[in-house]
Amino acid sequence: MKKLIFVLLAAFYMTATADAIVVQKIILKNGTEFGGFIEKQDGYGRMTIHTDWALVCYNGNGNVNISNEKTYDIKTLDKMWAELAERRDVIDGLGDGKKIVLSDVSFSPSVADSVASNQVGFENYLTDNHVRVSKVRVLESGVRTKFLEVAPNSYVISWNDVESIQALHRPQNLLSGINRIYQLKGGAIVEGQYAEETDQTLSLYLPNGGKRSIRINDVVKCNFRPINPNQTLFQQAELLEVIRTKGGKEVKGVIVEQNYTNKNNELNYFLVQQESGTTQSVKVSEIVEMRREENPKYTPLFDIVLKEGEVVVNRQPATFVNVKEVGDALVLESMNEKLTFSRDANNKTKIVVEYNNPDASNVELFKLVKITKATVKKNTVYSFSYRDLVNNVFSPSGIETSINHTTKVEYVVVGSGQFALYDSKKNRAIPLTIK
Repeated sequence: MKKLIFVLLAAFYMTATADAIVVQKIILKNGTEFGGFIEKQDGYGRMTIHTDWALVCYNGNGNVNISNEKTYDIKTLDKMWAELAERRDVIDGLGDGKKIVLSDVSFSPSVADSVASNQVGFENYLTDNHVRVSKVRVLESGVRTKFLEVAPNSYVISWNDVESIQALHRPQNLLSGINRIYQLKGGAIVEGQYAEETDQTLSLYLPNGGKRSIRINDVVKCNFRPINPNQTLFQQAELLEVIRTKGGKEVKGVIVEQNYTNKNNELNYFLVQQESGTTQSVKVSEIVEMRREENPKYTPLFDIVLKEGEVVVNRQPATFVNVKEVGDALVLESMNEKLTFSRDANNKTKIVVEYNNPDASNVELFKLVKITKATVKKNTVYSFSYRDLVNNVFSPSGIETSINHTTKVEYVVVGSGQFALYDSKKNRAIPLTIK
Protein backbone atom coordinates (compact mmCIF):
# COMPACT_ATOMS: atom_id res chain seq x y z
CA MET A 1 0.00 0.00 0.00
CA LYS A 2 2.90 2.40 0.66
CA LYS A 3 3.94 2.11 -3.00
CA LEU A 4 0.41 2.98 -4.13
CA ILE A 5 0.40 6.14 -2.08
CA PHE A 6 3.77 7.51 -3.05
CA VAL A 7 3.14 6.92 -6.75
CA LEU A 8 -0.18 8.71 -6.83
CA LEU A 9 0.98 11.70 -4.83
CA ALA A 10 3.80 12.65 -7.18
CA ALA A 11 4.28 16.40 -7.37
CA PHE A 12 3.64 18.51 -10.45
CA TYR A 13 4.01 22.08 -11.69
CA MET A 14 2.28 24.33 -14.14
CA THR A 15 4.05 24.45 -17.50
CA ALA A 16 4.97 27.72 -19.12
CA THR A 17 5.05 26.52 -22.73
CA ALA A 18 2.03 24.27 -23.04
CA ASP A 19 -1.64 24.34 -22.13
CA ALA A 20 -1.40 21.18 -20.04
CA ILE A 21 -2.30 21.56 -16.40
CA VAL A 22 0.50 19.40 -15.06
CA VAL A 23 3.55 17.58 -16.29
CA GLN A 24 4.96 14.31 -15.02
CA LYS A 25 6.95 11.84 -17.06
CA ILE A 26 6.21 8.14 -16.60
CA ILE A 27 8.84 5.95 -18.27
CA LEU A 28 8.05 2.28 -18.89
CA LYS A 29 10.52 -0.58 -19.11
CA ASN A 30 9.77 -1.08 -22.83
CA GLY A 31 10.76 2.54 -23.67
CA THR A 32 7.29 4.12 -23.64
CA GLU A 33 7.06 7.61 -22.16
CA PHE A 34 3.93 9.41 -20.95
CA GLY A 35 3.62 13.12 -20.18
CA GLY A 36 0.65 13.93 -17.96
CA PHE A 37 -0.31 12.61 -14.56
CA ILE A 38 -1.41 9.46 -12.74
CA GLU A 39 -5.16 9.88 -12.57
CA LYS A 40 -6.12 6.76 -10.62
CA GLN A 41 -4.55 3.79 -8.87
CA ASP A 42 -6.02 0.82 -7.06
CA GLY A 43 -4.64 -1.52 -4.44
CA TYR A 44 -3.48 -3.99 -7.11
CA GLY A 45 -0.96 -1.57 -8.62
CA ARG A 46 -3.03 -0.71 -11.70
CA MET A 47 -2.71 2.91 -12.76
CA THR A 48 -4.67 5.02 -15.21
CA ILE A 49 -2.43 7.60 -16.85
CA HIS A 50 -3.98 10.80 -18.18
CA THR A 51 -1.64 11.88 -20.97
CA ASP A 52 -1.10 15.18 -22.73
CA TRP A 53 1.49 13.52 -24.95
CA ALA A 54 2.88 10.01 -25.31
CA LEU A 55 5.80 8.26 -26.99
CA VAL A 56 4.43 4.74 -27.31
CA CYS A 57 6.68 1.74 -27.97
CA TYR A 58 5.37 -1.72 -28.87
CA ASN A 59 7.67 -4.73 -29.10
CA GLY A 60 5.04 -7.48 -28.97
CA ASN A 61 3.62 -9.91 -31.49
CA GLY A 62 0.12 -8.57 -31.88
CA ASN A 63 -1.36 -7.11 -35.04
CA VAL A 64 -0.45 -3.46 -35.61
CA ASN A 65 -2.29 -1.61 -38.37
CA ILE A 66 -1.07 1.77 -39.63
CA SER A 67 -3.58 3.60 -41.82
CA ASN A 68 -5.04 6.94 -42.95
CA GLU A 69 -1.68 8.58 -43.58
CA LYS A 70 -2.04 12.32 -44.25
CA THR A 71 0.25 15.36 -44.49
CA TYR A 72 -0.55 18.39 -42.30
CA ASP A 73 0.74 21.96 -42.26
CA ILE A 74 2.50 22.30 -38.88
CA LYS A 75 0.79 25.68 -38.34
CA THR A 76 -2.61 23.98 -38.21
CA LEU A 77 -1.62 21.76 -35.29
CA ASP A 78 -1.52 22.42 -31.56
CA LYS A 79 1.43 24.46 -30.24
CA MET A 80 2.63 21.48 -28.22
CA TRP A 81 2.72 19.41 -31.42
CA ALA A 82 5.07 21.90 -33.01
CA GLU A 83 7.37 21.97 -29.97
CA LEU A 84 7.60 18.20 -29.59
CA ALA A 85 7.92 17.61 -33.33
CA GLU A 86 10.82 20.08 -33.51
CA ARG A 87 12.49 18.40 -30.54
CA ARG A 88 12.11 14.94 -32.09
CA ASP A 89 13.17 16.20 -35.54
CA VAL A 90 10.13 14.77 -37.33
CA ILE A 91 9.13 17.86 -39.34
CA ASP A 92 9.54 18.04 -43.11
CA GLY A 93 10.34 21.30 -44.88
CA LEU A 94 11.53 24.70 -43.66
CA GLY A 95 10.00 28.01 -42.57
CA ASP A 96 6.36 28.48 -43.57
CA GLY A 97 6.50 25.21 -45.49
CA LYS A 98 6.93 22.97 -42.46
CA LYS A 99 4.76 19.87 -42.64
CA ILE A 100 4.32 16.61 -40.76
CA VAL A 101 2.91 13.22 -41.76
CA LEU A 102 0.37 11.78 -39.30
CA SER A 103 -1.38 8.40 -39.30
CA ASP A 104 -3.82 6.25 -37.35
CA VAL A 105 -2.52 3.20 -35.45
CA SER A 106 -4.60 0.32 -34.11
CA PHE A 107 -3.70 -2.82 -32.14
CA SER A 108 -5.31 -6.26 -31.96
CA PRO A 109 -4.15 -9.62 -30.54
CA SER A 110 -2.76 -12.49 -32.59
CA VAL A 111 -2.33 -16.18 -31.78
CA ALA A 112 1.33 -15.59 -30.94
CA ASP A 113 0.39 -12.62 -28.81
CA SER A 114 -0.70 -14.67 -25.84
CA VAL A 115 2.43 -16.82 -25.72
CA ALA A 116 5.05 -14.21 -26.60
CA SER A 117 7.77 -14.19 -23.97
CA ASN A 118 8.72 -10.58 -24.65
CA GLN A 119 5.21 -9.21 -24.24
CA VAL A 120 4.85 -6.91 -21.21
CA GLY A 121 1.68 -5.93 -19.38
CA PHE A 122 1.32 -2.61 -21.18
CA GLU A 123 1.68 -4.27 -24.58
CA ASN A 124 -0.99 -6.81 -23.65
CA TYR A 125 -3.21 -3.88 -22.70
CA LEU A 126 -2.78 -2.33 -26.17
CA THR A 127 -3.72 -5.51 -28.04
CA ASP A 128 -6.33 -6.96 -25.66
CA ASN A 129 -8.24 -3.69 -25.60
CA HIS A 130 -7.93 -3.05 -29.36
CA VAL A 131 -6.46 0.38 -28.63
CA ARG A 132 -6.72 2.80 -31.55
CA VAL A 133 -5.09 6.24 -31.77
CA SER A 134 -5.52 8.91 -34.42
CA LYS A 135 -3.23 11.55 -35.94
CA VAL A 136 0.06 10.27 -34.52
CA ARG A 137 3.53 10.53 -35.98
CA VAL A 138 4.85 7.03 -36.65
CA LEU A 139 8.57 6.95 -35.85
CA GLU A 140 9.21 3.25 -36.44
CA SER A 141 7.28 0.32 -37.91
CA GLY A 142 7.92 -3.35 -38.51
CA VAL A 143 9.23 -5.63 -35.77
CA ARG A 144 9.01 -2.66 -33.42
CA THR A 145 6.35 0.05 -33.51
CA LYS A 146 6.94 3.51 -32.09
CA PHE A 147 4.80 6.62 -32.45
CA LEU A 148 4.46 10.12 -31.01
CA GLU A 149 0.99 11.20 -29.88
CA VAL A 150 0.16 14.77 -28.85
CA ALA A 151 -3.45 14.75 -27.69
CA PRO A 152 -5.24 14.02 -24.41
CA ASN A 153 -5.66 10.29 -23.87
CA SER A 154 -5.71 7.64 -21.15
CA TYR A 155 -3.68 4.44 -20.83
CA VAL A 156 -3.79 1.71 -18.19
CA ILE A 157 -0.52 0.29 -16.90
CA SER A 158 0.68 -1.62 -13.84
CA TRP A 159 3.54 -0.80 -11.51
CA ASN A 160 5.47 -3.74 -13.00
CA ASP A 161 5.56 -1.86 -16.32
CA VAL A 162 7.23 1.20 -14.78
CA GLU A 163 10.93 1.99 -14.98
CA SER A 164 10.67 5.37 -13.27
CA ILE A 165 8.39 8.33 -12.64
CA GLN A 166 9.95 11.77 -13.01
CA ALA A 167 9.07 15.41 -12.48
CA LEU A 168 11.06 18.39 -13.71
CA HIS A 169 12.31 20.96 -11.25
CA ARG A 170 9.82 23.66 -10.38
CA PRO A 171 10.54 26.76 -12.51
CA GLN A 172 12.35 29.56 -10.69
CA ASN A 173 9.53 32.01 -11.39
CA LEU A 174 6.77 29.75 -10.03
CA LEU A 175 5.96 30.92 -6.52
CA SER A 176 3.25 28.32 -5.83
CA GLY A 177 3.52 24.63 -5.10
CA ILE A 178 3.83 21.98 -2.43
CA ASN A 179 6.99 20.47 -1.00
CA ARG A 180 7.37 17.08 0.65
CA ILE A 181 8.90 16.58 4.08
CA TYR A 182 10.08 13.01 4.63
CA GLN A 183 10.72 11.69 8.12
CA LEU A 184 13.09 8.74 7.98
CA LYS A 185 13.76 5.86 10.32
CA GLY A 186 16.02 7.26 13.01
CA GLY A 187 14.35 10.68 12.91
CA ALA A 188 16.19 12.44 10.05
CA ILE A 189 14.11 14.99 8.08
CA VAL A 190 14.50 15.72 4.36
CA GLU A 191 12.46 18.42 2.58
CA GLY A 192 12.24 19.22 -1.11
CA GLN A 193 10.24 18.97 -4.31
CA TYR A 194 9.32 15.54 -5.69
CA ALA A 195 11.85 14.62 -8.38
CA GLU A 196 11.77 10.91 -9.24
CA GLU A 197 10.62 7.47 -8.13
CA THR A 198 11.57 3.90 -8.94
CA ASP A 199 10.34 0.66 -7.42
CA GLN A 200 12.89 1.05 -4.61
CA THR A 201 13.70 4.75 -4.20
CA LEU A 202 12.28 8.25 -3.93
CA SER A 203 14.17 11.41 -4.94
CA LEU A 204 13.69 15.04 -3.97
CA TYR A 205 15.03 18.26 -5.46
CA LEU A 206 16.72 20.03 -2.55
CA PRO A 207 16.26 23.79 -1.90
CA ASN A 208 20.02 24.45 -2.23
CA GLY A 209 20.32 22.51 -5.51
CA GLY A 210 20.99 18.88 -6.32
CA LYS A 211 18.87 15.83 -5.51
CA ARG A 212 18.57 13.45 -2.59
CA SER A 213 17.53 9.84 -3.11
CA ILE A 214 15.93 7.81 -0.32
CA ARG A 215 14.88 4.20 0.01
CA ILE A 216 11.08 3.99 0.08
CA ASN A 217 11.13 1.61 3.04
CA ASP A 218 13.13 4.14 5.09
CA VAL A 219 10.28 6.71 4.97
CA VAL A 220 7.96 6.51 7.98
CA LYS A 221 6.07 9.79 7.54
CA CYS A 222 5.50 12.31 4.78
CA ASN A 223 4.08 15.81 5.27
CA PHE A 224 3.13 18.23 2.51
CA ARG A 225 3.94 21.93 2.90
CA PRO A 226 2.72 24.77 0.65
CA ILE A 227 5.75 26.86 -0.30
CA ASN A 228 4.04 30.28 -0.53
CA PRO A 229 2.95 31.64 2.87
CA ASN A 230 0.74 34.20 1.15
CA GLN A 231 -1.45 31.54 -0.50
CA THR A 232 -3.69 28.83 0.90
CA LEU A 233 -3.00 25.13 0.52
CA PHE A 234 -5.83 24.80 -2.01
CA GLN A 235 -4.50 27.69 -4.11
CA GLN A 236 -1.19 25.81 -4.47
CA ALA A 237 -2.46 22.25 -5.05
CA GLU A 238 -2.88 21.48 -8.76
CA LEU A 239 -5.06 18.44 -8.19
CA LEU A 240 -7.37 17.05 -5.52
CA GLU A 241 -7.13 13.49 -4.19
CA VAL A 242 -10.29 11.42 -3.90
CA ILE A 243 -9.88 8.43 -1.58
CA ARG A 244 -12.37 5.52 -1.71
CA THR A 245 -12.49 3.21 1.29
CA LYS A 246 -13.61 -0.39 1.70
CA GLY A 247 -17.01 0.79 2.92
CA GLY A 248 -17.55 2.82 -0.27
CA LYS A 249 -16.99 6.18 1.43
CA GLU A 250 -15.16 8.89 -0.50
CA VAL A 251 -12.99 11.62 1.03
CA LYS A 252 -11.93 14.51 -1.23
CA GLY A 253 -9.26 17.10 -0.48
CA VAL A 254 -5.53 17.61 -0.25
CA ILE A 255 -3.45 15.08 1.66
CA VAL A 256 -1.27 16.88 4.19
CA GLU A 257 0.24 13.86 5.95
CA GLN A 258 0.93 10.17 5.34
CA ASN A 259 1.82 8.40 8.55
CA TYR A 260 3.51 4.98 8.57
CA THR A 261 5.15 5.25 12.00
CA ASN A 262 3.30 2.21 13.43
CA LYS A 263 4.45 -1.35 12.77
CA ASN A 264 0.77 -2.32 12.92
CA ASN A 265 -0.60 -1.12 9.57
CA GLU A 266 -4.09 -0.88 11.07
CA LEU A 267 -2.89 2.19 13.00
CA ASN A 268 -1.27 4.02 10.07
CA TYR A 269 -3.30 6.83 8.51
CA PHE A 270 -3.61 9.78 6.14
CA LEU A 271 -4.70 13.29 7.07
CA VAL A 272 -6.83 14.92 4.35
CA GLN A 273 -7.58 18.63 4.48
CA GLN A 274 -10.94 19.43 2.93
CA GLU A 275 -12.01 22.69 1.33
CA SER A 276 -14.08 23.57 4.39
CA GLY A 277 -10.86 23.65 6.42
CA THR A 278 -11.57 20.47 8.37
CA THR A 279 -8.99 17.68 8.44
CA GLN A 280 -10.12 14.06 8.20
CA SER A 281 -8.13 10.96 9.12
CA VAL A 282 -8.32 7.89 6.87
CA LYS A 283 -6.74 4.56 7.80
CA VAL A 284 -4.28 3.29 5.20
CA SER A 285 -5.65 -0.24 5.59
CA GLU A 286 -9.12 0.99 4.54
CA ILE A 287 -8.03 2.51 1.21
CA VAL A 288 -8.99 0.56 -1.91
CA GLU A 289 -8.58 3.24 -4.59
CA MET A 290 -7.28 6.75 -5.10
CA ARG A 291 -7.94 9.06 -8.00
CA ARG A 292 -7.24 12.68 -8.85
CA GLU A 293 -9.37 15.58 -10.08
CA GLU A 294 -8.48 19.03 -11.32
CA ASN A 295 -8.57 21.58 -8.52
CA PRO A 296 -10.69 24.61 -9.53
CA LYS A 297 -9.13 26.65 -6.69
CA TYR A 298 -5.58 26.26 -8.05
CA THR A 299 -4.21 29.76 -8.73
CA PRO A 300 -0.45 29.61 -9.33
CA LEU A 301 1.57 32.78 -8.94
CA PHE A 302 4.41 33.45 -11.36
CA ASP A 303 7.22 35.76 -10.39
CA ILE A 304 9.21 37.98 -12.71
CA VAL A 305 12.97 37.58 -12.36
CA LEU A 306 14.70 40.95 -12.68
CA LYS A 307 18.31 42.09 -12.70
CA GLU A 308 19.46 44.62 -10.14
CA GLY A 309 18.22 48.05 -11.22
CA GLU A 310 15.42 46.74 -13.47
CA VAL A 311 11.91 48.01 -12.74
CA VAL A 312 8.59 47.09 -14.34
CA VAL A 313 5.18 48.68 -13.84
CA ASN A 314 2.23 46.37 -14.53
CA ARG A 315 4.85 44.11 -16.17
CA GLN A 316 5.90 46.86 -18.61
CA PRO A 317 9.54 48.11 -18.60
CA ALA A 318 9.86 51.40 -16.75
CA THR A 319 11.50 54.51 -18.19
CA PHE A 320 13.15 56.95 -15.79
CA VAL A 321 13.40 60.72 -16.14
CA ASN A 322 15.55 63.03 -14.07
CA VAL A 323 14.00 65.26 -11.42
CA LYS A 324 15.40 68.67 -10.46
CA GLU A 325 14.56 71.00 -7.59
CA VAL A 326 13.15 74.41 -8.55
CA GLY A 327 12.22 76.33 -5.43
CA ASP A 328 9.69 74.24 -3.53
CA ALA A 329 8.88 72.17 -6.59
CA LEU A 330 10.35 68.92 -7.89
CA VAL A 331 10.18 69.16 -11.68
CA LEU A 332 10.26 66.21 -14.07
CA GLU A 333 12.69 66.58 -16.96
CA SER A 334 9.95 65.30 -19.27
CA MET A 335 6.59 63.54 -19.14
CA ASN A 336 6.42 60.71 -21.63
CA GLU A 337 3.32 58.55 -21.97
CA LYS A 338 5.04 55.20 -22.46
CA LEU A 339 3.25 53.90 -19.38
CA THR A 340 -0.44 54.57 -19.90
CA PHE A 341 -3.17 52.63 -18.09
CA SER A 342 -6.96 52.61 -18.13
CA ARG A 343 -9.37 52.74 -15.20
CA ASP A 344 -11.73 49.87 -14.47
CA ALA A 345 -15.53 50.08 -14.19
CA ASN A 346 -15.18 51.35 -10.61
CA ASN A 347 -12.92 54.25 -11.63
CA LYS A 348 -9.92 52.48 -10.10
CA THR A 349 -6.53 51.40 -11.45
CA LYS A 350 -4.16 48.88 -9.90
CA ILE A 351 -0.53 49.88 -10.24
CA VAL A 352 1.96 47.07 -9.57
CA VAL A 353 5.63 48.05 -9.32
CA GLU A 354 8.25 45.28 -9.31
CA TYR A 355 12.01 45.63 -8.89
CA ASN A 356 15.05 43.65 -7.84
CA ASN A 357 16.04 44.45 -4.28
CA PRO A 358 18.84 42.13 -3.12
CA ASP A 359 19.72 44.13 0.00
CA ALA A 360 16.35 44.29 1.77
CA SER A 361 12.88 42.77 1.68
CA ASN A 362 9.51 44.54 1.55
CA VAL A 363 11.06 47.99 1.17
CA GLU A 364 9.13 50.61 -0.80
CA LEU A 365 11.77 52.27 -2.99
CA PHE A 366 9.34 54.62 -4.74
CA LYS A 367 6.68 57.09 -3.66
CA LEU A 368 3.60 57.30 -5.87
CA VAL A 369 2.45 60.91 -6.14
CA LYS A 370 0.12 62.84 -8.43
CA ILE A 371 1.72 65.36 -10.78
CA THR A 372 0.64 68.96 -11.31
CA LYS A 373 0.69 70.28 -14.86
CA ALA A 374 1.45 73.98 -15.36
CA THR A 375 2.62 76.39 -18.07
CA VAL A 376 5.72 78.42 -17.25
CA LYS A 377 7.03 80.84 -19.88
CA LYS A 378 5.06 78.99 -22.56
CA ASN A 379 6.59 75.68 -21.50
CA THR A 380 4.58 72.83 -20.00
CA VAL A 381 5.98 71.82 -16.62
CA TYR A 382 5.15 68.64 -14.69
CA SER A 383 5.97 68.76 -11.00
CA PHE A 384 5.10 67.87 -7.41
CA SER A 385 6.26 69.32 -4.10
CA TYR A 386 7.97 68.11 -0.95
CA ARG A 387 4.69 68.77 0.82
CA ASP A 388 3.01 66.35 -1.61
CA LEU A 389 5.57 63.69 -0.65
CA VAL A 390 4.52 64.11 2.98
CA ASN A 391 0.75 64.57 2.67
CA ASN A 392 -0.41 63.31 -0.71
CA VAL A 393 1.41 60.09 -1.59
CA PHE A 394 -0.49 56.86 -2.23
CA SER A 395 -0.02 54.22 0.42
CA PRO A 396 0.64 50.72 -0.93
CA SER A 397 -2.18 48.21 -0.60
CA GLY A 398 0.35 45.39 -0.47
CA ILE A 399 4.09 44.74 -0.50
CA GLU A 400 6.02 41.47 -0.61
CA THR A 401 9.40 40.13 -1.72
CA SER A 402 9.83 36.78 -3.47
CA ILE A 403 12.60 34.22 -3.09
CA ASN A 404 14.07 35.72 -6.30
CA HIS A 405 14.55 39.09 -4.52
CA THR A 406 11.74 40.62 -6.57
CA THR A 407 9.84 43.14 -4.47
CA LYS A 408 6.26 43.76 -5.59
CA VAL A 409 4.40 46.86 -4.40
CA GLU A 410 0.72 47.34 -5.25
CA TYR A 411 -1.20 50.62 -5.28
CA VAL A 412 -4.83 51.39 -6.03
CA VAL A 413 -5.44 54.76 -7.67
CA VAL A 414 -8.90 56.32 -7.92
CA GLY A 415 -9.53 58.63 -10.86
CA SER A 416 -7.36 59.73 -13.76
CA GLY A 417 -4.39 62.01 -14.27
CA GLN A 418 -0.63 61.99 -14.44
CA PHE A 419 1.50 60.48 -11.73
CA ALA A 420 5.11 59.74 -10.85
CA LEU A 421 6.90 56.98 -9.00
CA TYR A 422 9.61 59.04 -7.30
CA ASP A 423 13.01 57.60 -6.33
CA SER A 424 14.33 60.10 -3.76
CA LYS A 425 17.74 58.43 -3.41
CA LYS A 426 18.63 58.85 -7.09
CA ASN A 427 16.40 61.90 -7.66
CA ARG A 428 14.59 60.38 -10.61
CA ALA A 429 11.02 59.32 -11.40
CA ILE A 430 8.93 56.99 -13.52
CA PRO A 431 6.09 59.00 -15.10
CA LEU A 432 2.77 57.27 -15.82
CA THR A 433 -0.65 58.28 -17.07
CA ILE A 434 -4.07 56.97 -16.09
CA LYS A 435 -6.93 57.64 -18.49
